[in-house]
Amino acid sequence: MRWLGLVVVGAVCTAAHASIGTAQESHALSSGVVPHVSVPHLPRSASPLASLVAPGSGQFMLEQQRWVGYVAVEGILWWVYGKQVRERSQQEAAFRDIARRVARAHLSPNGPDGPWVYYETMRDWNESGVFSKSVKALIPETDPSTWNGHTWALAKGLAPDSVSALSFYRAHAIPSNMAWSWQNAGFQLDQFTQATNKRNDANNQANTQLVLIAVNHLLSMVDAFATFRLQVRPVGDGRTALSASVSW
Repeated sequence: MRWLGLVVVGAVCTAAHASIGTAQESHALSSGVVPHVSVPHLPRSASPLASLVAPGSGQFMLEQQRWVGYVAVEGILWWVYGKQVRERSQQEAAFRDIARRVARAHLSPNGPDGPWVYYETMRDWNESGVFSKSVKALIPETDPSTWNGHTWALAKGLAPDSVSALSFYRAHAIPSNMAWSWQNAGFQLDQFTQATNKRNDANNQANTQLVLIAVNHLLSMVDAFATFRLQVRPVGDGRTALSASVSW
């Protein structure tokens, strides 16, 4: 894995030293001598920043073997994150398919997919209810056992007048092209619920991996800074001196 550290450090070095002294280059060319260009080493003081960007790179610059550990942890965390993201996508596809084939089959089979909160609501309520009982004017659902009926009852309790209540209902009720019903489909509802739960678990795990990745970056940065401070310490006349460092 040492090649990875070389690649990371080399890339940072190239960016940090992209400009070369024009006076020396011009003198060499006028003398007929082709200058030898080499990539200089990045100063050790940049190791904390390098570790913040790529965990382990600062330790590599400071010749600490534990850079391998940071790189390994980073790789594992990203692998787990990718796995959880794929699992989340698979479960989202699964519960959307069940919803469309079963709960929406006779009501809104060609309607659009909804956001996550739509499927959460579908999981918790057996029926959406109708959006309007009339095609000529908006007459809300009144059955409180349905989501739309519950929403209308809530709107009447919160809104100061009927106009405000209807506005609240329009904003929160399920429209006709997204209606559903789980009547006589208890088994499929259980499958749908399991898929949504697995989606939630995968999403939480993915978010946890992102937090751990950030922690790995910060730990590598702090470690590189502490190691650099141990290796380079000030002396009385304003110079610096190398001191012993602890490696593991």
